[in-house]
Amino acid sequence: MLKALCTAEFDPAWGEKMGMLTQFDRVGFSLDLNPASRMNQGEITACLQGYDIFFCGYEKITRQVLGACPNLKLILSVRDGPEENIDVDACTQMGIPVLSSSGRCERSVPEFTLLAMLLMAKPALRSNKVIRTEGWTGENDLKLRRICEASTELSGKTLGIIGLGRNGRGIAKRASGFEMRMLAYDPYVSAEAAEALGVHLCALENLLSSADYLVMAARVTEETQGMIGAREFSMMKDGACFINAARSALTDSAALLNELRSGRLRAALDVFDHEPIGVDSPWYDIPEDHLLMTSHLAGLSMERVVYQSEMLYRLLCSYLAGELPRKGLYNPNVVTVPAFRDRGGLLCGSQKGCL
Repeated sequence: MLKALCTAEFDPAWGEKMGMLTQFDRVGFSLDLNPASRMNQGEITACLQGYDIFFCGYEKITRQVLGACPNLKLILSVRDGPEENIDVDACTQMGIPVLSSSGRCERSVPEFTLLAMLLMAKPALRSNKVIRTEGWTGENDLKLRRICEASTELSGKTLGIIGLGRNGRGIAKRASGFEMRMLAYDPYVSAEAAEALGVHLCALENLLSSADYLVMAARVTEETQGMIGAREFSMMKDGACFINAARSALTDSAALLNELRSGRLRAALDVFDHEPIGVDSPWYDIPEDHLLMTSHLAGLSMERVVYQSEMLYRLLCSYLAGELPRKGLYNPNVVTVPAFRDRGGLLCGSQKGCL
């Protein structure tokens, strides 16, 4: 039986199914979700010895790790972007396919983004804090009403979305129910595809100057890294809200911090340059009505773990049955590499009856 090692979150029910295909062993973060249990390169190299398949979570998988694990033939990653912790180029050169559960957060991230928008529009958290600490009494009733007088509606406001990939499209679909005017910037999406979502494509400068809520939904690439900096923030209208539940690397954090200190912009941030941010971070100096902070939660949900587990199970079944997944195979060129025959190619079609 094939041997598989899993360091990623995995749903127990799908784990049982996986156990019918492979010897399915779980270690580290996959068992207790403790960040401290994410293994270093030496530890993961030792654990991977003798395994054919690796269900990778967040461990750093370098060329050195891959080279020291000669039995490894296939990697399945829970990440939307496996390249964030896996040397995908090295995998390709060594003939190791990388299958990815891309899209696992396509519901949770848009939902969280809409929640962030609502919390910045409606001071529900501030009201709840007062009620929890003081109670709701005749003495503070006026205070609570004045907090809520700052409440605004999303209806009629302009939403600017940077990036119309899975998450950007999901945000647009959900925001349409709030009757928002939706603009987007994405040079790789056609105007027709955007219009089908009720979104109007425009130049980045027009989006920045028009948006009441500006949402980052792009992937980090050489082109997008640091794409929103001091110049771009200065183009935003006074009182606009910047929301980033994608990646901090898309922005110049120092420039954003300056804008928030001035009180001109507001923000909801789920991602930061350094996580955790610690107890001495300058972000704490920004008043709570101008900055909502969460701890990289946008992609988390109970359903996501089930979703990614099912996706990886089906990807593995397809691969073992001899099918190369069109959407899940992250490095499709691997099949053209001579090394593929002696590594990943040994598993492709090895269990034709497993579907």
